[in-house]
Amino acid sequence: MRASGKRGDTMRIKMLVLSLCALVLLGCSDQSKSERPRYGPDPDYRSISVVVPQHYDAWVETFILESVSGEIGWRAPIGIITCCWEHPSGKSAEWQAMPGLVLIKWFSFAEQQSYRALIQLENAREIEEKMKKIAPYERYGKNFEVPRYNLVFGLAPGGTVVVWIMNGAENAIEIGRYQAKPYDHKKEGEDYTRRTESYFERQGDYLQKNGIRYDGW
Repeated sequence: MRASGKRGDTMRIKMLVLSLCALVLLGCSDQSKSERPRYGPDPDYRSISVVVPQHYDAWVETFILESVSGEIGWRAPIGIITCCWEHPSGKSAEWQAMPGLVLIKWFSFAEQQSYRALIQLENAREIEEKMKKIAPYERYGKNFEVPRYNLVFGLAPGGTVVVWIMNGAENAIEIGRYQAKPYDHKKEGEDYTRRTESYFERQGDYLQKNGIRYDGW
C-alpha cells in the first residue's frame, strides 16, 4: 500500500508539471478578468511568500503553482530563503491568480535533507475572500488598515509546511498545515555542497549550541 501511495504522489506531481508546461507553451493571454495579475495599491494587491524559521535556511528548488480554475500555471524562482517564520518578509512570488495546487521542492541545509510537497489548498476560493477582508496592524507608531494581502508558505525542519494569510505576523491566520516527503536530491542531480559550506559558516555555531528543532511549528 505504501508503494502504491508513492506511485500515486509521483503521478500527481508529473501530471501537475506536464499541465503547467502546456500552460506555459499556450501562454496566459486567456486569463479572465478576475484572474489577471494583481498589482498596485491596496485593496487589490496580492503576493505569495515563502519563509523559513530563522537559522534554518532552505533552498527552494521548485515552486510551481496552478490556479483554482486550472487555466493558469506559473513557476516562481525562489532560491535561497533565510527567514522569517510567520512573517511576510521571505522571498515573494508573483500573484497570477488564487492557487489551488502548489508543488514545492526544497533542501533544508540544517538537516541536509530535501523535501517534496504537493499541496492542494482546501476551500481556496474561501481563502481568497478572507484575504480581501481588512485587517488592522501597527507600524512605526501608525495604524494601517489593509487586507491580508500575503499568502505565506512556511517550510520547517522535518518537512512541515504551514500556510497563512496575513499582512503582518500579528494578524496571521493559519489556513493549512501539510507534511512534505523526503527524497534523495543526489539521485535527481541536485548539488548543494557549496551552499552548505556557506550555510554552516553562518549558522554552524547556532546549530551546535541549539540543535535542530523539529516540533512546535
